[in-house]
Amino acid sequence: MARRTGFGKLAAFALIGAAALPPGALAQQVAQQQVSPQTQNQARDAQVQANRVPSANTAAAAAAVQKREAEAARPVTFEDVLKDPDNVELNFDYARTQVAQGDLKGAASTLERMLLNYPELAQVRLFYAIVLFRLDSLAEAERELLTVSQLDMPDSLRQEIQSYLDRIQFRQKRTRYSASLSFGTAYDSNRNAAPRSGESLFMDMPVPVADASREHSDKALLSIGTFRVRHDLGYQEKHEVFGGLTLYRADQLHLNEQNLQSYVFDVGATYRSDWVDVTINPAWTKLRLADQSYYDSYGGRFRLDKKVDQSLDVYGEYTGVYEDFRGITFSTSSVDRTGGRHDARFGVNWVIMPTLQVNFEYDWIRKNARKSYVAYSGHALSGNLTYLMDGGSFFLFTAMGERDQYDDPDLFVSGRTRQDTIMRFRGTYGAPLGYFADLVTGEKETLPSYVADITFTGALEWLDSASNLQNYDYSNLKAQFLLTKRWEF
Repeated sequence: MARRTGFGKLAAFALIGAAALPPGALAQQVAQQQVSPQTQNQARDAQVQANRVPSANTAAAAAAVQKREAEAARPVTFEDVLKDPDNVELNFDYARTQVAQGDLKGAASTLERMLLNYPELAQVRLFYAIVLFRLDSLAEAERELLTVSQLDMPDSLRQEIQSYLDRIQFRQKRTRYSASLSFGTAYDSNRNAAPRSGESLFMDMPVPVADASREHSDKALLSIGTFRVRHDLGYQEKHEVFGGLTLYRADQLHLNEQNLQSYVFDVGATYRSDWVDVTINPAWTKLRLADQSYYDSYGGRFRLDKKVDQSLDVYGEYTGVYEDFRGITFSTSSVDRTGGRHDARFGVNWVIMPTLQVNFEYDWIRKNARKSYVAYSGHALSGNLTYLMDGGSFFLFTAMGERDQYDDPDLFVSGRTRQDTIMRFRGTYGAPLGYFADLVTGEKETLPSYVADITFTGALEWLDSASNLQNYDYSNLKAQFLLTKRWEF
């Protein structure tokens, strides 16, 4: 990203309508006249010297920026800046306002102009480097970070600079690996999905549910492991191939027939273009239920992503798999569900501001099966909200509604054809352990880095399945807590 003219002087000239060139245009004018390299170097030196201010002014500017950095950002408009173009606090808040509005390029311009006048402001240069990083201008961000690392600053700021340098080095690698481990616990109020009426239908006759099949709450120990690899194919468009493995295990405290293990292996490739990104992603999934082999699926997904503008993405996705169910001790009829499943999704991602994103999705579902009474068609709508907060903390909220219509009745249950309406609401809060430690102690860097970056997440979910057949009419309240450690290399 090319440097731009000095902000304070340029704004002042714009205000009074002067015909004189701003200092930043001097080097460009000399270059256009094709003068000697020595003269060009002298012109550049003169420009740098003209934009430097006495050290006392730099110290005052640094104090002003530090003061504003410690306080909440105030909304500032360009008109506000024009009224006082040399006000460091006002310019800094204007850059923060631009970032909050998603105008990263505009913020970069504002910060560049500030640095022409105050090149030794570490906080401003770091902020500028972070904006470049978010714009994916990695080489320029790295250059700015290396420059600011030579300035005087607190140790905490130097550690933040090093963390960004590490992230840049990681993103510049053509082959990138990542792994994570999660451990935690979950609670379900109705783990066995027992009907809320306490009765089930048998040939349209209500029968009390046996005690062993009534609603039971239970706790589980959770463990999740992931490993991912991505390889940049070396093209300017950043086409890539990828693959990974995900392992999940939930061991119930009492209802051992609900013990679940899953293994997911996938590979794929993404082709990127100015018009649309295309992803093909084959996958294999295996499930074990009650410590018995229960399910295998083979298939994959085909996805198209289109970036409309800086804040809006739209996508379409088709997933097709063949599901192979096996009869097990606690569910001998599961084999009847064997067959293909097709999902077509259409969605939009909207970044309202850098800290707030929403997603809306429509999903058409078709499940085929050996027995028509477990085959169905469905429609689902979902909305997701992601809100990023201070210190790496975040909040996620999901709302989903699904309507399923089965093909034929299960005559052993009822002569009526099953219809389900499923509603799901889930809220998740998460933050690094270091964030909580700093809140408690009132100090920064309380925990060592290898512990501070472990993320805690807590989730609460309400699921309600309303069915015209009381066998499948139930609700469940779920709480889940996880600690996750992630590595990138």
